[in-house]
Amino acid sequence: MTEKCAVCKKDIVNTTYVPMDEWNITGNLCSECYSEKIGKHYPGKHIRTNRLEDFK
Repeated sequence: MTEKCAVCKKDIVNTTYVPMDEWNITGNLCSECYSEKIGKHYPGKHIRTNRLEDFK
C-alpha cells in the first residue's frame, strides 16, 4: 500500500519527508508539500546544492 501525503493526500512517490514539529502536521509529506512548507519556514532565495560535488 502506498503512503499518502498528510497535506495534499496524494500518493508519496520515492522519498517521504518528516514535517518539522512547529508545523503541527501528523504524518509524512511528499516532496512538493515539504518544499512548500520549508520555503515558508525559511523565507528567501534558496539555491539547491549537492554537497558531494565539493569532494571531487
